[in-house]
Amino acid sequence: MGTTLRRSASAFAVVVAAVVLVGCFSSEPTTKAALCEKFDALGKELLTTHILSDNAVFRRAGDLADAAGRYEASPVVKAEAKRIDKIADSDSTSGMELLNATRAVADVCGHPLAIGGDGWP
Repeated sequence: MGTTLRRSASAFAVVVAAVVLVGCFSSEPTTKAALCEKFDALGKELLTTHILSDNAVFRRAGDLADAAGRYEASPVVKAEAKRIDKIADSDSTSGMELLNATRAVADVCGHPLAIGGDGWP
């Protein structure tokens, strides 16, 4: 019984350490390049035809909301993260709603959502 308890305690300690490490890495500030990468990925996904569902759009919006929430260079972008996250957690949106919710990010990245950016023609 003692050996099982020690193994369980050791396994629990490893899990806790892993969770703490993941939390440390995912909460570090976002760079402008990383923010704009997420912004451009959302823009490209928005322009992609989705026959069965738009889950990828909401996933990309969630990624952008996370990056915007960790972008410390602009409090306006950080505030915008809440609006983007609300869209990501919803079950419907429109291009106009996303465009309006990402204006501060667009200003930082130098172009509106789904227009321009790295890798665009």
